[in-house]
Amino acid sequence: MIKEYDIILKLVQRYDYSGALEIMNDQDLDTSSAAILMDSCRYAINFDFITAKKLLRTLPSDFQKEPDIRWLKENLRDLIAGEIEPVFSELIENILFKIVNQEYIDFLGRVNRCREAIFKYMFVKKHINRNQFNFHVDVMQKRTILKMLRKQYRIFNNNLVFGISSYINHNMKVDYKYSEVEKILNGSKMGDLIEMRNDSIVGHGFIGVGKEDIYKVYGNPYWVIDDFKTCLSLLDLDIDSRKYDRINLLIVHELELMRIANSPSYHKNKNFIFE
Repeated sequence: MIKEYDIILKLVQRYDYSGALEIMNDQDLDTSSAAILMDSCRYAINFDFITAKKLLRTLPSDFQKEPDIRWLKENLRDLIAGEIEPVFSELIENILFKIVNQEYIDFLGRVNRCREAIFKYMFVKKHINRNQFNFHVDVMQKRTILKMLRKQYRIFNNNLVFGISSYINHNMKVDYKYSEVEKILNGSKMGDLIEMRNDSIVGHGFIGVGKEDIYKVYGNPYWVIDDFKTCLSLLDLDIDSRKYDRINLLIVHELELMRIANSPSYHKNKNFIFE
């Protein structure tokens, strides 16, 4: 029989923090450092960075001084502020989670969101001081971008991606990086994925999506992440796609300490979870 410890580890490795936390709660371990980190991650992967950061304050004071915890707090501060690279990094990892857990309809939703965000960034970075840019500025709003496209470039299409693509093809052809990113994001494979998303429940239809469907139009779904990383690299953005693996190492370390402390050879009481 697989022990609770092994189940929790498997869930954490799959970034299923809600499932792992449920087992921790059932064993009255919800106030442990491992459980608090899981809870923080649970909110962060749903983009509730404010709650994720607040939860870290409930960690033991000594643990909060650890370099990785200080780094995590800074990361959450940047995410709350809408900083460019942390937000794109979070989007990329969010896509990864959907692949790992075989949630392919949600995967398509995240792909569509990331593609649109890259297009918006490409347009806005040419119209605002990079030092003043974040994802919360008004110019990142769809209505603002469409208004600028109409007034400044005479592009009247209400489809945001089509409008920005027209802007790039008419005004940024000499920019090799912009042209390459536009080719990837508007390529036939990516277009087929977006159409599949539009026909699914996260778009405008009710068609189901499985792994085989993704392979038919794109190949290995991990290649989508590779293509997004290529686009962001061409735009001179540094993406960190190992954030949650780094946090998972902290969680696993804390779980291991609990397992050792509650083992029969370490403690006479045999009624603990990780015997």
